[in-house]
Amino acid sequence: MSDHYDTMQVCKNWGHKITDYYDDLPNHRQEYCDKCGGETVISCEYCKERIRGFYHVDGVIGGPSPEVPLHCHKCGKPYSWRTKRFIINSAKTLVSPIKYIFDSIIGIFKK
Repeated sequence: MSDHYDTMQVCKNWGHKITDYYDDLPNHRQEYCDKCGGETVISCEYCKERIRGFYHVDGVIGGPSPEVPLHCHKCGKPYSWRTKRFIINSAKTLVSPIKYIFDSIIGIFKK
């Protein structure tokens, strides 16, 4: 067998990764997300291309687990979870400095 991508299964709502070994490990498949209860998908809703999962290289065991993509690698359309992920990441970026300042003030009063 040659080098190839497995298929990734992702929660349609929030982009939670279910498995990146959909083809090789069928016992890891889930119809619904165990984190939020959303339906799961394995392909682009526009072009039906499967979402790229783990990249298998002949003769190599293990390797990095891929991140959940925000856009289809074939047609470039955004996946349904892209907007929600963008909002969450933006909120985290905005909250981090506020949390730092708040923690610093609390630290001053604790002394």
